[in-house]
Amino acid sequence: MSHSFWAWSLDRYDQPGVASSCLNLQDQHGLNVNICLWCCWLADHGRNAAPGIKTAITALEPWTSGITQVLRETRIKLKDQPHADALYKSILACELEAEHVEQNILFELAADAPDSEWSGEKTAGQALAEYARMTGVQSDFTPLLKAVFSAVKKV
Repeated sequence: MSHSFWAWSLDRYDQPGVASSCLNLQDQHGLNVNICLWCCWLADHGRNAAPGIKTAITALEPWTSGITQVLRETRIKLKDQPHADALYKSILACELEAEHVEQNILFELAADAPDSEWSGEKTAGQALAEYARMTGVQSDFTPLLKAVFSAVKKV
């Protein structure tokens, strides 16, 4: 199933600074990239993810820990293994599909997100701050916010 959140994420992820910011939040702080992108996507569409962060974390946790993270860890182990290039690529494709499933779950939760009175960047910042608070993480989301909200759409 493809939807606007997936298409938006693929477009933004390909913009300068977005991937590196997302991977930093994932690798250095243990945050879920899809929840971070969901906060930004909703904000970009005038909606606030903050009230639904706890629900999003709870909804994704079994899939993320049981599937996505296992695939990611396997892919990382295979990266430098001799003769494993084809397997590495297969696991990478599976990991991407697992990310897509996570986004499908979040897309369904988006229906409950309230409208926001603030700009997209401010709304996303507030939602990301709530995500950090709920996960006990201290992180600077400025690089992600700047990269996502200054991204120029491809023609």
